[in-house]
Amino acid sequence: MPGGRSRIVVACLTLLLSPLLHAAPAQVTVSNRRLFVNGQAFTIQGVDYSPVPTGSTLTGSGNGCAGGYQWWADRSTYIADFPLIKKLGANTIRAYGILNNTSSNSVLQVRAALDAAQAQGLRVIMNFYPDHFVSVPANQAAWKSQFLSAVSAYKDHPAVLMWEFGNEQNLDNGQDPAWYPLVNDVAGSAKALDANHPVMTVEGECPNCGTPIQYNVGSAARSADDPSMTNLDIWGVTAYRGTSFQGLFETLASSTYKPILVAEFGKDAYRDSTGQEDQAMQASYISSQWQEISARLSAADPTKPLIGGVVFEWTDEWWKDLGGLSCFTHDTQVLFTRPGDPVDPNYNDEWFGITAISPVNAISNPAGTARTLRTSYATLQGFWNPSAAASATNPSSLFDGTVRNYPNPFRVGAGNTKFVALTTMAAKVDVKIYDAGGQFVTSLTQSSTGPGRVELLWDGRNSQGALVSPGLYIVRIEGSGSGREEKQFRRVVAVK
Repeated sequence: MPGGRSRIVVACLTLLLSPLLHAAPAQVTVSNRRLFVNGQAFTIQGVDYSPVPTGSTLTGSGNGCAGGYQWWADRSTYIADFPLIKKLGANTIRAYGILNNTSSNSVLQVRAALDAAQAQGLRVIMNFYPDHFVSVPANQAAWKSQFLSAVSAYKDHPAVLMWEFGNEQNLDNGQDPAWYPLVNDVAGSAKALDANHPVMTVEGECPNCGTPIQYNVGSAARSADDPSMTNLDIWGVTAYRGTSFQGLFETLASSTYKPILVAEFGKDAYRDSTGQEDQAMQASYISSQWQEISARLSAADPTKPLIGGVVFEWTDEWWKDLGGLSCFTHDTQVLFTRPGDPVDPNYNDEWFGITAISPVNAISNPAGTARTLRTSYATLQGFWNPSAAASATNPSSLFDGTVRNYPNPFRVGAGNTKFVALTTMAAKVDVKIYDAGGQFVTSLTQSSTGPGRVELLWDGRNSQGALVSPGLYIVRIEGSGSGREEKQFRRVVAVK
């Protein structure tokens, strides 16, 4: 029957995809100090996600750096990261600036990323960054319009957890008397447009405001008290006070009746007193911090103030040090100091990841970035996903799942295909490529220093440097480490 097989394939794909295509948005509500998702009390176990690779920045280009990196446009990265975040036991990622561009292409990219998050059971906190100068009415109108446009673009997606208008704006715009009335107005408009998701804003610590570090939550003078913020559902705070939050949550609970999210907590992995990485130190901070958060979760006790915490952050970001230093080096400039922290009072901006990054190979793979899971990953996993943590201590295999490549098919001469291997231990990964006739084409090699992610890029050239012909290629992937060896095979299609 002509076309019969095609119709059967299309029908099967439709059935497989229909849960995603037709899934309803989550019903996310707030009642007193508790957060509910589809009627069930929900605790946020989250990761701040801004995985800027080495050689790139979030801002403009310069000093050889590629500017304006947006992770939702980098599919090969997030589809490799999301399974690791799921295995951590996280249920949420917080995405900075994901609402700021609502061009048609950006919306398609973001929705594809949301699909991938949903496939891993991850919900997404959707952030919008306002700029400066709140008191300029044209700025307020523009931000409100942009934010509501983004809400309209994604409100139907089931991966969306909540909307976030502003991150640490109290450190800048929060000193402007127009800021909090704007937040309340925008929150009201967003909820009128979308009744399924709450609205949050996030307050930041002020490193130079003395002790205790100040927030504007509950300030009637700033119009940030509950009677003034009638439309805002949730307060978020970023908090870096050492191994303890030093009574912060009790102070906040006395300042507002709204639920509170610890939108950033954690510690950098660089210890200034020794001049080197100290994974055990970072893990001890995060362990102590999460235990303090978990003792105050409203899902377990509705009188408690917290709906969860989001660890800062998923990966190191080499571009961040102040002073225009290189995005190709792991700099150690101090961002801020906490005199009340007796262990390691200096906080180094490029070292906060619970996974470390490093360039794969500056010559053959300049855009690649390896992941190595730090001790803090295993520490959090012990709280959030203890069964996976237990199995990780004695892994049964070298590769954690199937080694995949993206894109596939890929266009020879116009891009690369990226192989991503998740390893459960320090390992050497060899990728050997053969044509359909079994003739050797080329090979790629990369090693990991511990459990994590290894990337290898193939640019479609053979071992002599010539572009290969379009067609089918067979890839043998070999891993070796700790006396173990494993093999996997992939088919790769090259097109013109």
